[in-house]
Amino acid sequence: MKSLIKPPFSSRARELHMQVDGDFPASARTGLLHLLFDLVERAYVPDWTVIARELNRIARRSPVAYDASRVDSCNEAKEDAKFTLEQQLSWEKVFDFCERLHNHLPQEVGHEEGFAQYVVDVSRGDVQAYIATELQRLFHEESLAYEFIEGAVLRRGRKHTVERTARSQVVLGDSRLLSARRHFDKSLQFFRHPTRPDYENAVKEAVCAVEAAGKALFPAAKASTLGELTKWLGSATEVAVPKAICQTLTGVYAFRSGGDGIGHGGGTGGKATPELTEYLLAVCASQIIYLVDLANGLEVEIPF
Repeated sequence: MKSLIKPPFSSRARELHMQVDGDFPASARTGLLHLLFDLVERAYVPDWTVIARELNRIARRSPVAYDASRVDSCNEAKEDAKFTLEQQLSWEKVFDFCERLHNHLPQEVGHEEGFAQYVVDVSRGDVQAYIATELQRLFHEESLAYEFIEGAVLRRGRKHTVERTARSQVVLGDSRLLSARRHFDKSLQFFRHPTRPDYENAVKEAVCAVEAAGKALFPAAKASTLGELTKWLGSATEVAVPKAICQTLTGVYAFRSGGDGIGHGGGTGGKATPELTEYLLAVCASQIIYLVDLANGLEVEIPF
């Protein structure tokens, strides 16, 4: 479930492009530790022994036989969890723990009422929703370049990119655009991978999505490539696309074909950096939206 919480003031006050990528800094680890204390106090996770065991497992530390019935053992588990989280886990492994915290550690909260009657106070699903919201809040507070969606850590992207891609996915719901949607979904998956983003394939799939959308929306063009479609859009009488706008379509197609390692190995058209890839994602999303709007403008209502 994606949380729609508003970023805190500290995050809104910073420049929108300032994001922490490839790290889970000490302040974020401290914030995560506060969340763990909160979850134990609420009984949303069983106790510190469960948390310590999971952290030790992810860090590949030797197993410890904690005893949840003993106070001293629980305190030992708490200190071990703190040490492992703050000093033993790489940033990628901390994100692994966030996913495990949400997906495997929660428990429902309830109480006995009357004779052998158990009442659920907070369901496990509600506990998971709470954890997801708090993780999303933490990621916002720390300006991490990631978000927590449906139990997984994903690369977030800038506000404009998120808005454009979300809008494009709405219009890609058209049954004619199934192929384009598959390409764009693959592009987002390549871009959002938390530890191994594939920017070259993200660019390629985003441009393929534009191409697939255009071919499906304008069959009269009889185009087999985005380049052919662009030429048709610039000369056809059925549509009115300014030459300058056609050049933006030509531009992304040229980068997809000539970019370094994107369309062809050893290309010399430039490297798909994280910043350029995100820019192209937003551009391709806007182009898809424009093509859909353009095609819808051609539809004529049949009078009865």
